Amino acid sequence: MAVTLFAWLLCGLLLAAFVPAACALLAGRKRPALGLTTAVTLALFAGAVSLVMFWEGLLGIPFSALGMTVPVVALSMPGWWVWRKAGRPLPRRPKLSRWERLALVLTSLMAAAVLFNSLVIPFYRDDTLGIYLPQAQALFQTRALLPLTGADSLYLAYPMLNQHLIAFTFMTSGWENDYLAKALLTLLSLGCLLAAYALGERTAGRRAGWMAALLLALTPSFGRWASAGYADLPMAFFYSLSAVFALRLWDEGRLRDAVLAGALMGLAAWTKNAALPGFGVIALAFAVIGLRRRASWTVLLAGIGIMLLIAAPWYIRNLLGAGFLMPNTVWAERASATLDSLFALLNQPGNFGLSGWLGFFGALWAVVLIAQRNRGAPALIAMLVWSAPLFGLWWLFASYDPRFLLYILPMTSALGAVFLNCAYESLMGRPRVVFRWALAAAAVGMTFYMLWISVEYKDELLRAPLMSDIERRALVGRDG
Repeated sequence: MAVTLFAWLLCGLLLAAFVPAACALLAGRKRPALGLTTAVTLALFAGAVSLVMFWEGLLGIPFSALGMTVPVVALSMPGWWVWRKAGRPLPRRPKLSRWERLALVLTSLMAAAVLFNSLVIPFYRDDTLGIYLPQAQALFQTRALLPLTGADSLYLAYPMLNQHLIAFTFMTSGWENDYLAKALLTLLSLGCLLAAYALGERTAGRRAGWMAALLLALTPSFGRWASAGYADLPMAFFYSLSAVFALRLWDEGRLRDAVLAGALMGLAAWTKNAALPGFGVIALAFAVIGLRRRASWTVLLAGIGIMLLIAAPWYIRNLLGAGFLMPNTVWAERASATLDSLFALLNQPGNFGLSGWLGFFGALWAVVLIAQRNRGAPALIAMLVWSAPLFGLWWLFASYDPRFLLYILPMTSALGAVFLNCAYESLMGRPRVVFRWALAAAAVGMTFYMLWISVEYKDELLRAPLMSDIERRALVGRDG
């Protein structure tokens, strides 16, 4: 028990160790925003832990809790130094209107339900038990990288951020602590809410930011998958956050934003190989930024360099050891590139709900606003550029599973929020008041539904809330 408590405390302290770095990277004319600071802190922590394990494995250093903690702490130290040099900036907490407070409460309730689910139910979903957990267990047991087996490597060539985080929690706990592992992965999934807010806020102000976060929180597939331990939403977190910093780079041309945009795209590819098209997206965005002279080419090359430094070694290892960059694990023959799947956001309410409709029409509305050269056009273009290639590839090759659309949900939620915000701003007087109350009532009602579907095994937990770990594993069918 003492070792387990220490593991929770250690992970919390390591996470907190990257707060100064996040504050320093976001410092500017204004104090950094609390939400974006939290998102960057999560990204730095997850990247540091998983990449330290990877490089120690490449160098033949046996994994250990201490042997990983020391270099992770060392990686956080430059952030403390820069933070002190910058005058110790701290995140700002904006004053919220009553409607923003309502959005915060509803979003927080959903996040709490998802996090609760991760804390009380061990891993049990198919891909987690078939891929992520066995690989993490092997890392924990052998204390070394999993060796590739040539052309038969297949799932061994999957990116390893999730598996390395899981293995790290096992090492710090001294046992296979599913609950701490799930909590860390769930925090990365919940980071998508922060990314959606940042995109909405950058495009159309704070109201749109809160709408974006709430729309994502009220998306049924988000509630069902955020605590599953899969790599889809963690990848979406890094991927969509890279768009946020590409936009900051467009605004100010700073080196730190180029580095963060590139690093986050690299982390997305280090989480799941579905993010690899993002390399082309970043290259295109950086080329436009350079040609428009919004940043120097040296700054842009630094962003590309950090992206390749983070992600390329893994894929080069795959190429040398397995003969391919990424495994052919997509069942493309099952894809259905039809009109029905093209409108998946509309015709699958069980997965996307009202958020899917708003995201779809938000994308169409974005095209209209871009044509009108609306003031939020750069952000709208970025969200379309970041999401359209992934949606197109999904439609052509992976439309057999709507879960893969999780990758773009932060962007579609932000686009839906911009559409909703434009509708709200077009109203005046009493119609605006009625519209506002109708939205609030719908959000409250949908929150209760989402709370219900986001917590699994509710009846069993209510009957026996103090079940042991063995009993919880038996509950989800993991008797062995």
